Amino acid sequence: MSIRGKSAIVGFGETEFLKDSGKTIFELASEASISAIKDANLSISDIDGIITLSPLSTAARLNNTLANYLGIKPTYSDEVSVYGASGGYALKQAAEAVASGAARNVLVVGADQNFLKHFSTEPHDLMENYNALFYGGGATSNYAMVTNLYEHLYGDTQWQRAKIAVQQRYNANHTDNALFGHKELTIEGVLQSPVISSPLRLFEIVSPCDGAIAFIVSRGEEAKSITNTPVYIDGAGFYSTHFLLSDADLLKNGVVTPIKKASSIAFEMAGVSTDNIGICGFYDCYTIAVLLTIEDMGFCKKGEGARFVEEHDLTFKGNFPVNTSGGQLSAGQPGDAGGMVNVVEVVRQLMGKAGVRQVQDLEFGVTNTNGGLFSNECTLVLRRG
Repeated sequence: MSIRGKSAIVGFGETEFLKDSGKTIFELASEASISAIKDANLSISDIDGIITLSPLSTAARLNNTLANYLGIKPTYSDEVSVYGASGGYALKQAAEAVASGAARNVLVVGADQNFLKHFSTEPHDLMENYNALFYGGGATSNYAMVTNLYEHLYGDTQWQRAKIAVQQRYNANHTDNALFGHKELTIEGVLQSPVISSPLRLFEIVSPCDGAIAFIVSRGEEAKSITNTPVYIDGAGFYSTHFLLSDADLLKNGVVTPIKKASSIAFEMAGVSTDNIGICGFYDCYTIAVLLTIEDMGFCKKGEGARFVEEHDLTFKGNFPVNTSGGQLSAGQPGDAGGMVNVVEVVRQLMGKAGVRQVQDLEFGVTNTNGGLFSNECTLVLRRG
């Protein structure tokens, strides 16, 4: 189903990202949701759809409870669980819902508490009962394996990966609600930080926190009557290939991730190419994820991502702006809602609301959210209205 021009993001809201906010998940989700509804100049009664992201800190199903908490009576309701890809996929689902007429204005919200302090046993049980039987280790060791394989095939990338982290930190230094916005970072600082799982170092790894992000997705034909700055969802592609890393095609195909297919679907639907893109929001649980997204989305050839990073400026002042609020690495990762951190920044940029970080003359942006061990990928092509 093509959703090109049939839906638009008309409002967004977010909370501050903190290691410990002292707020419940419902307070976090409500704060972002109410902010998004106000940003769209709508009221609670205008919202007739809700999609939430499954949190890591609790087994609660947020779509029903949050709707009741906010006083929403939806004709469309769902909860999405494809791990870190959930944010992009929920927006894709919301776009399809309004395009089909199932709802007019859908609230999409992801919220979580710091899952290192508050966590549900549900996702951990799934992982332990299934994954550990066949392929031990947590996310960091698995992403380190992918990084090692990439470097075995294409050469050392430690300096370029450090540059990704440093330039995203620079972006965070200009973002009010970023977790590490007050701390500067240098390439030497990254390269001298402790190795957590070789070759990945401390400042290449995401930091979980409390936080929430919300969007309002409305019908495309009504978007401009709601706001002067709609952002149309012109293309959306999703692709899932495995759960266990041992089953991943990327181990046998030269480290080509499912991003390649997901992005090709999205670009074809939108009728544009990478040449049209002015702003990027790439999932960055680890620095290697940004590098592989650049390659597999088609901004450069496989194996040339490190050189691409070296030759480009990824800050909001640069010639290839990526994760201009700091990304999950520096703004923070509120559980599986972390992927929305970079999506909301691209939306903010396309709406012209990025303040000192504003990139000029934007028309198209692209985002990618990644779930699991490069297992689930969702790409969105967004257009300034």
